[in-house]
Amino acid sequence: MTAIRIIGDVHGKFRDYRDIIRDVPRSIQVGDMGVGFRNRFGEPTANPPYDSMSRGDHKFIRGNHDNPQACERHPYWIPDGSFVPATNGDMQTGIYCLGGAVSIDKAWRTQGLDWWPDEECSYAELERMIDDYAAIKPDVVVTHDCPSSIANEILSAFNMKKIEDGSRTRVALERMLESHQPREWFFGHWHVSLSFVRGQTRFTCLNELEHVDVDI
Repeated sequence: MTAIRIIGDVHGKFRDYRDIIRDVPRSIQVGDMGVGFRNRFGEPTANPPYDSMSRGDHKFIRGNHDNPQACERHPYWIPDGSFVPATNGDMQTGIYCLGGAVSIDKAWRTQGLDWWPDEECSYAELERMIDDYAAIKPDVVVTHDCPSSIANEILSAFNMKKIEDGSRTRVALERMLESHQPREWFFGHWHVSLSFVRGQTRFTCLNELEHVDVDI
């Protein structure tokens, strides 16, 4: 087995991100990296540190607070629904990755500057990914959001008010979980730190800049 570092939301704090990846050869960041934001004048803000990421195998999935088009142009972005094999090429011990989520604060954001309408995958894309996931049966999963049932547990654990946001991503992730329970499932988005076991799966919600090392 080889270790890979899983990193929580970065939100544009790239100096801290550099420090986190400095001493490891391989990492995956769970989205909300802070890619493609523009200021109120329409000027691009800072992007992830290409130089540090290129010194190893450091990649990220997209969150709802990442510009999808900018992610597609970034050389270290992991496309939605991708399977990242283990270093030894073992297809059973790799990592399944899926980004995207609903922004509950989109009413206060500006389209094209800090919010994007394609923040979630389409229904058709998610249906295809559900089928792919069931066929792959991955050992480890990294997503930005989490399955619906796990979201409900977080809401209860932290006494959060439930907001009906119509997230098709959570519904799709729940269907994936029903078809196959991986060994580990890592996600961010919720800005809390929590780890617990449900069924055969350990779920780990990473807070901002929190990170853990996992063997694959």
